Order: sequence, then structure tokens, then C-alpha cells
Amino acid sequence: MAPSEVHLDGQPIVVPNRKVTGAQLCELVEPHAEHIWLDLDDAQDHPVGAAETLLLEEGMRFYTDRARTIVIDEVEYQVRSAIITEDQLRLVPQPPVPEDHGIWKDIVDEIDDRIQDGELVRITDGDRFFTKPLKNREIRITVNRQTVVLQGVRHTGQQIKDAAIAQNVAIGSGFLLSRKTERKYKPVGDEEQIRVQAGDEFRAVDGDDNS
Repeated sequence: MAPSEVHLDGQPIVVPNRKVTGAQLCELVEPHAEHIWLDLDDAQDHPVGAAETLLLEEGMRFYTDRARTIVIDEVEYQVRSAIITEDQLRLVPQPPVPEDHGIWKDIVDEIDDRIQDGELVRITDGDRFFTKPLKNREIRITVNRQTVVLQGVRHTGQQIKDAAIAQNVAIGSGFLLSRKTERKYKPVGDEEQIRVQAGDEFRAVDGDDNS
């Protein structure tokens, strides 16, 4: 069979045989991977078993869990995923990147790319990142359908209520706070620290209100 060009961890690779197993694909990267996934458009990615045989098609995309070396603030670290979240990237160094710092991907000869809150980050071997303090950011949320402005992204439930009260939202300090997630509201404890995003919707109700 004619060879096929596929993308493995973002890199084009010509595979001599169109029929290959998951184990054979794992051996095409250095260091060898233990697991591999087929990247599917608009569907959950497919884990390819070691003994599973695939018929390759031009342009297929795969990613693996091979170790990748990245650099954050001039220090090397290893990660074992082709895609991680911004939150996971913050946890790679120890101590983790603080919440009042942003993370940028260092792109040679281009404008460096700021990693946004919650963004999925594609990781390739040799990627370089740097961090620096952020300007104090205003985050606009709603509490009981009224706009409330917070400073920064990390707040406890009590701090959110206190900010709402200071901005003339008609609630009490002892009200029960919850945040909208999809179609439901999830309780937020007074001492529970959460990460807020612009547009988050919160509801605060009197704990004695059984309605």
C-alpha cells in the first residue's frame, strides 16, 4: 500500500504502511508514547488500543502522551499530554503560577500569545512560556441580575456577596450564594474560593426563604 502522511503531535509524518496498529504509531515518536488518540472533528477523540489496527487516510491527526519538555520562565519541565488547560499549565511549576500572573507563549519573530483563562493549550516539545504580573483586572458579573464589578479572578463566596452589597445589590451578608452552571445553580460557600469569569451569573437568596 502507498504511504500516508498523517499528523502526529502536530508534526507531519509519512507512514510507510497504511495499515498500522496503535503500538506501531506510538513507536513513531521519540521518546516512544504509551498511549495514542485519534483527533476527531466535532466528536470525542478516539483512544487507539495498542493492538488495534487502523487504515490510515491522508491528513489524519493523532496525539500521544509521550513526554514533552517545555520551558516556563527559563526552567525546563516535562508534561505528558499534547493538550492541557490553562489551569493545568499553571500547576506545572512548583509553586504554581499565581493567579495574579498571566502566561504567554513565546513565539519566535511574532507577537507573543497570551494564554486566556480556561484556554486549551496545544503542547509541542520545546514550547517556551513566560509569566508576568497582570494589571488589576475588572471582572463584570451579575448577582441577582445586577452588574457587579470584581477586581481579579479569585474570590470567596463571601467576598462576592460583600462586593455586591457595596455596589447596592439588595442582599444580606448571610444570604446563600450560588453560581449558574449551564441551566442549574451550584452553591458557593462563604469560605469557598472560586475563579470567576466575565459574564458569570450568581444568585443570592435569604437562607430563611423557602421559596
